[in-house]
Amino acid sequence: MISWSVFAKDSETEAKWVTEIRNFQKIAGTALGNKVHYSTGEIGEIWLIDVRRKGWQQWLDTQDRVGRSYLLVVDENELLPDVRDLGLVDDLLVAPFRLVELLSKCKAHFARVEVQSTQQELDLANEVLERILSAKTPRRFIGMKGLKVNSKHLTGLKPGGDYFDLFESDKKDYVNILLADSSSYGLSSVLLGMILSNSAKIANENQLRTSEWIQKIYSDLKTALGEKESLSLFFGRLNRKDFTLHYQLYGSIEAFRVSQDGKCDSFLKQGSKITSAQPPVHHEESVLVLNPKDRLVLLSDGFVGGVGGESFLRQMFRNQMDKDPFTMVNELSFRIKSKLVDGETFPGEDCSAIVIDIENRVLRLAPTG
Repeated sequence: MISWSVFAKDSETEAKWVTEIRNFQKIAGTALGNKVHYSTGEIGEIWLIDVRRKGWQQWLDTQDRVGRSYLLVVDENELLPDVRDLGLVDDLLVAPFRLVELLSKCKAHFARVEVQSTQQELDLANEVLERILSAKTPRRFIGMKGLKVNSKHLTGLKPGGDYFDLFESDKKDYVNILLADSSSYGLSSVLLGMILSNSAKIANENQLRTSEWIQKIYSDLKTALGEKESLSLFFGRLNRKDFTLHYQLYGSIEAFRVSQDGKCDSFLKQGSKITSAQPPVHHEESVLVLNPKDRLVLLSDGFVGGVGGESFLRQMFRNQMDKDPFTMVNELSFRIKSKLVDGETFPGEDCSAIVIDIENRVLRLAPTG
């Protein structure tokens, strides 16, 4: 049973369409249902919209689309509507109406509603699954006041590896953020050993600029940097007193700040990949002032290239702003895994992501003295 509603340019056209549908109902029986509702009364499942009625586009924008079909009606002697108008409706119908065409539109309506119902069930199932995964997934970075952090790492087949970490100073006045992408296992191992043995020192030597720490990291690693070795590196220090982020960024790692309104800014890079022939020589650090509800996203090149590049990422960041960091890293991971062909278990290279939300109450949590 299908109910109909009419949104015509005038009462004369409305009455004509209603009569035509009722006549077809008598012929087609239950195939078309047995009710017709006027646009000023009850709301039907299939709406007939007169292309000649002024303001129909704005009116349609206020309507609930779930479980309904909106058909734009044009006279058989009229030109086709603008392509933008066609994109607003579910289908096109030619007047005077024909029985076969009305039956076809009804069948399409049933199929459309079925797809909507299935999508709603999938959305609900995905939401439940995300909650289960979130509850079961251990969080590495917890207890950092004012920050909501989640991360993801997918091991790749290419030699080398990513390393990332967040560590606070003893007084909790600074949060240090590190993401590195090494070109070989040997370089990755040396970097890991260096960080593990120096993390406390790095965390608490607040007088050193991030550029100076990059130089220290390079100094410890340069003996392991062979002729063909390279290192991409992000090191940032978040000051809890004023919530400025001081950082340096080298190589293929990408970093973004996404504001509450969806605006996405890329972090400035101080240089390309660090090699034995091209050390980090830039002594100036970049400074970014963070606002409540800002989101920071740090990605190794495995994620950047694997999900479709920077333009895709920017759109994804805007679409995900109302969801938590776990959902974003889960979506990034899904994008990588969905591109694996049958028989593949691992992506081509390591994929690492850190997503950090600045919580709304962060300025009140930041020390003032």
